[in-house]
Amino acid sequence: MISSNGDKDSDLQPEAWLEDLIDLVGNCIEAHSLAGPAAWRYWMEDDLNHLIFYPTTVKLIGGEWDGEEVLPGFSLDVQTLLSAFQEVEAVYWNSQGMGPYDDEGPRISIEGIYQGHDVWLRILAEPPEDEEPGMELDVSDFEY
Repeated sequence: MISSNGDKDSDLQPEAWLEDLIDLVGNCIEAHSLAGPAAWRYWMEDDLNHLIFYPTTVKLIGGEWDGEEVLPGFSLDVQTLLSAFQEVEAVYWNSQGMGPYDDEGPRISIEGIYQGHDVWLRILAEPPEDEEPGMELDVSDFEY
């Protein structure tokens, strides 16, 4: 597995097509408020390229909410995203996760061919539980 935060099980680096897909997804997302950087995780299993893309939280520093993590909502331009695939085999929206063993939670899932590669893309509404905040924001001088 390789990821945006530098965690990796090997010396793998994203190939050009994967970098293009990551950029495409990022460009199709519009945060509704201040957001940490988007993050992703990638691995290949049985000739299927898995890409999980998700927002990161913002950790508030100082003031009344010191230490709290906030997560902005976002909009996804699904039409633009789908049009970049050569073939779309399936698109699913899962609004609440699939039970207690589902660690991906709410997400849109797209299965298809992107630049000749068989891809299962999941765009999560929330980061995985083990993801650190994407940024810190000093709110100690913020006027309420």
